Amino acid sequence: MMHKVFLVDDESWVVESLKDLVDWGSYGFEVVGQAYSGMAALEAIAEVKPDVVFTDIRMPEMNGLELIQRGKAFPFPIQFVIVSGYAEFAYAQKAISQGAVAYCLKPFDEVEISSVLARLSKQLGAAKPAFEPSLIHLIDEPSLENEWLIRDRLKRDGVLEQGGDSLIAVISVGPEELPLWAQGMTRMKMGAAKTAYLVQARLAAAARHEWERNRPRSMLGIGMSDSFNDLQEIKRAIENADVLAHHYFVSGEVVAVNTSMQPESGAELNEWLLQVSYAIQERNLDSALYAMDKIGGLFVDSSLTVKHALKVYHMTVSFLFGLGETESMLYSYEQLVKSFNRLSVMLSELKLLLTKYLTSTGAAPVETKNPTVNSILQYVALNFRRDISLQDLSEQFFMNPSYISQLFKKEVGETLTTHMAKLRIAYACELLDSEAGSIQDIAEKIGYHDYFYFTRIFKKMTGKTPTQYREKHS
Repeated sequence: MMHKVFLVDDESWVVESLKDLVDWGSYGFEVVGQAYSGMAALEAIAEVKPDVVFTDIRMPEMNGLELIQRGKAFPFPIQFVIVSGYAEFAYAQKAISQGAVAYCLKPFDEVEISSVLARLSKQLGAAKPAFEPSLIHLIDEPSLENEWLIRDRLKRDGVLEQGGDSLIAVISVGPEELPLWAQGMTRMKMGAAKTAYLVQARLAAAARHEWERNRPRSMLGIGMSDSFNDLQEIKRAIENADVLAHHYFVSGEVVAVNTSMQPESGAELNEWLLQVSYAIQERNLDSALYAMDKIGGLFVDSSLTVKHALKVYHMTVSFLFGLGETESMLYSYEQLVKSFNRLSVMLSELKLLLTKYLTSTGAAPVETKNPTVNSILQYVALNFRRDISLQDLSEQFFMNPSYISQLFKKEVGETLTTHMAKLRIAYACELLDSEAGSIQDIAEKIGYHDYFYFTRIFKKMTGKTPTQYREKHS
């Protein structure tokens, strides 16, 4: 018998996205109803008697915390899970104190929701004998019990034949999967464009040869870890393979193997990042660009990886925006390579950003208390010369476009279109002050390909045409 789930959120698209996110049935659950307000939810809950309620906190009429309080008064037990777009400790603390069993953040993470369902399934004593947590879930939550379950699963898949078998972890990046052409291999889906594999170490050389020869055309990168015997090392090996799978971003190599790369501490990289920090504090553009060139050279001359590239991005943007490193550590390897395609493109964009802010006399960058919005602002600041749509941001940050639009307007106080226009016109003013190029050239540099539209927007924001602005400031 399936356990019943009820979903509550004042935005219908949130409910629909949560319904579609996971295979509820595979965890022993079925969605039996939904409501778009606390009051409507309370009435429906009394009728359908769900075992679990997923509810937002901030809703009109009755918020999620009050719904939990009143829901606890029903004569049947209900497990409440809070879903919220606000990572505020006070909310989480209050929700847990009132009986919520979990606090999940929007945008929803499939692994997180699946983990909650697996835990609830155990608590509720699901009578669905076929339920099995996925391999990736078992690996992500290490315990002695899960280690035995992993061992049994790998034996069943033919990956472990004897107690001392050595394994390697492999990650492939791309929408298509690598072929499992021999016994002794198993796969785990980690996202829409990333798959993990566990392979017997004795097959490593043959696997590499086969995948180099017959890899799908859409495959961007393949990373293979070193071998290991201890199943407690699986998670570390997968993380290592993930770095190697994204090495194409740095080197252009599609297949990267751990044994071919020497570990790199990144000590010299840290020294040059410190120089970037000093240069920004002193507003010394030449020094900042020189340090950035040196950083680019380190990637050519040493074994730096995509992990180091991500650090360069985070730290440079943190220095410019005045953020702490932990606040800006929001981008995954997938987001980084999707944004910049190659390391050289990322470094060029960072140098443009340095040039813009170290030569600008305008106001400080916009900053909010919401780390997700700050991450979006940073991305927009790097890419405002391109045509960025809400759909682009949705794909980049794995959030619903409508939610991004509402969140952006609430936190920044203006729409994305208005914010981008301000960034573009501010940059146009700097170019008009410093360059002798034509106004059409400047318009195209900042992302406007229609001359008349550019001049209209420019005059609306500055009170002058581009020509009048240049004449006054020349």
